[in-house]
Parts: sequence; C-alpha cells; structure tokens
Amino acid sequence: MWEQLRDGGGRNGRQVLVYKCLNSTNTTALNLAAEGAPSGTVVAADSQSAGRGRLGRKWQSPPGLGLYFSIIVRPRLGLSDLTKITLTAGLALRTAIFATSALKTRLKWPNDILWQGKKMAGILTECGAESAKGRPVIVGIGLNVNSGPDDFPAEIGQRGVSMRMAANLFYDRGRILAAVIEAVEREVKRLEKGEFTAILRDWRRWDASAGKRLTWLKPGGMPVCGISLGPDEDGVLRIKDAAGLIHQVISGDLRLRDEETRP
Repeated sequence: MWEQLRDGGGRNGRQVLVYKCLNSTNTTALNLAAEGAPSGTVVAADSQSAGRGRLGRKWQSPPGLGLYFSIIVRPRLGLSDLTKITLTAGLALRTAIFATSALKTRLKWPNDILWQGKKMAGILTECGAESAKGRPVIVGIGLNVNSGPDDFPAEIGQRGVSMRMAANLFYDRGRILAAVIEAVEREVKRLEKGEFTAILRDWRRWDASAGKRLTWLKPGGMPVCGISLGPDEDGVLRIKDAAGLIHQVISGDLRLRDEETRP
C-alpha cells in the first residue's frame, strides 16, 4: 500500500507527499515548486496514469510494484551546472540500489540504470522557473522494484527488468525510497561543494557504454555511429566515429549496439 511509501520516505523529518495515483509526480512537483515548496520536498505515487520519461516517452507505472517519485531540490549552482544533476542523481540511485539489495547495476548516459543490459530505472530532471527561493530542479525517478516479467507491456518486452526479477526477492519499497532520497540529497550536496570531478569519477566506474559502439539518433539529423568515450568533465557524452571525429552529445536517443537487435 502507499502508506509504506510515506512511512519509509518520511524519515528524518522530510516532507513526503504520497498519493494513490497521479498523472505524473514530476508535474505535481513542478506545480508545488512554483507555489514555493521547499527543497527536499518529495512527491510520490503508488501509480501514475501518465508517467513521463526522457524524450517524451511514457514510463509504465503499475500500482503496488514500483517506485515513482520526484524530489524538489533548489541547488546552489550556476545554470551551466544544472545539467550535471542528472548524472549525480544516477550515481545516487545506483548507490542506493546496491545498498538495499547488493545488485550491481550500471549506468547508461544520461539517465538510465541497467542490470545485465536491461533497464531497471530511469531519471527525468526538469527545471522550474526562477523565484526568490532560487531555481527549483525536479529529480523524477522511476524504479522497477517488484514487477514480474508479465507486468511489463509488450513494447518493452525483454528490455525491462526489476529488482525482484534480478534477485528473486520482494523488496520493501518504503525502505528503498528512503535510501534513494538520502543518497540523492548526499550527492547533490557534493555537487554544490564543487565535487563534480569526484562524482564523475565514481559515475565512470559503472558506465555501461564506455568503449562500446553506440548509435546516436540526433534530433533532426542523420544517425551517428561510433565508440563511446564516456562523459567529459562537464558531463557531456563523447562519441568517436569511424573517421576519428569526436561528437559531443547534448540530446537525442542513444542505443547500445546490442539494443538495436534485442526484441
């Protein structure tokens, strides 16, 4: 039940707003941030009717199985550094998953958590409007916790995985929610202290794409195929094509070579 999420996430005096169902936790969090909700506010739902992923994709959010939540942060960062929050949150999520399950997941730039090449979680960060309280950033997270193989829609098929499927165990969603929130808060504080170089070093340890062949589907352009050189010191992904030209990836869809042939 969704009370499990409230009880777990609301530790340490944290404000956690838990709903039975929302269209999107990110949308609700953006609205609350515009109304002045403080940094650290968490919006969670037992299910979403219109959960959003990166590039306008839908995030499947069945009730009772996963974690769907958004954290409002108001980081003391310049505009140019806000893009680093996605990688920072990804590292935090990977850390929390390992701490609560010992599952060794990997990171796919910019926002995916993979287990044995299958997607376990995704992150969607969105910025709100500047105000007297600073510019809010919404860190939205969807994590497949207790889903089974039959809980994924046909279009996802064998590309999705849950913590339960990976470990053959059911997990306490409230406990995992608390661990993820604490990890995100901890890593964002490191980012505010100017420690992105260290964060990036840790992120690269778990990079699922480093040295592998990628296809970059550029927005409105021809696909670029090449070898991933990993993110640079600003968190921008680099791909080296067959001619030796290095491309900087700011946006667009990325596919590992094995993903192009997987059903």
